[in-house]
Amino acid sequence: MTNNPDQKNVILLLTRPQDGNEQFCLKIKHLLQKCEILDNPIQKIEFLPALSEVKKNSVLIFTSINGLRSAEKYNLINKKCFVVGENTKRVATSLGYEVLGFASNQENLLKLIKSNKPSENMVHIRGKHTVGNLCDSLKRSAVSCMDIVGYNQKPLKIKKKILQKIQSGRPVILPIFSSRSAKLIESNVDLTGFNVVVISEAVAKTLTGTELGELVISKKPDLNSMQEATLAILRRLIKFDISTS
Repeated sequence: MTNNPDQKNVILLLTRPQDGNEQFCLKIKHLLQKCEILDNPIQKIEFLPALSEVKKNSVLIFTSINGLRSAEKYNLINKKCFVVGENTKRVATSLGYEVLGFASNQENLLKLIKSNKPSENMVHIRGKHTVGNLCDSLKRSAVSCMDIVGYNQKPLKIKKKILQKIQSGRPVILPIFSSRSAKLIESNVDLTGFNVVVISEAVAKTLTGTELGELVISKKPDLNSMQEATLAILRRLIKFDISTS
């Protein structure tokens, strides 16, 4: 290891789709100058045409920003919604939506909607690959819900030049935001020795067969907690880097 942190010996591998990697870096640039950032989305978002007519008085459910983007592409006039995540809430509000409620994850959002006992029809606009079925759960609680697949998450490969870097023996930090992403990344690269930050216990379980350098589960399933956990590992690696000659 080098004792000069300016040489950026530590690698941060970011694999979120579209502008997700840029969003991840926004609030933590001051420390990211100490590492080399490799941007390689493992999924590409492909928006699909609306398959069903949405009633005017329906309340939309967004469990991701991409669901919100899908609704905008459909030019829906519906402006009431429930959302997962602070960032999704922020974007929805900026686009003129009335956010009736939000939660940190889908499970808690489901509980919130059920407790509100909505009389309107609910419409969940989601990706093709999701965990669980929110609409079916609502229907079992006598809440009317329509399920719309608004986008597909097309798998992508880790680029050859990035593979060469992350397999060179340098310390690598890898934040992972979903079980699907974890499986796609594992199908591309051997994660042995990687320092991995995951957004939930469920994602951690997909990596149990790999001998990681470190596995950290985010305190909360949100962007801020993932950023904090990633920076905690980066600080430790930089400190170790400086003190090792």
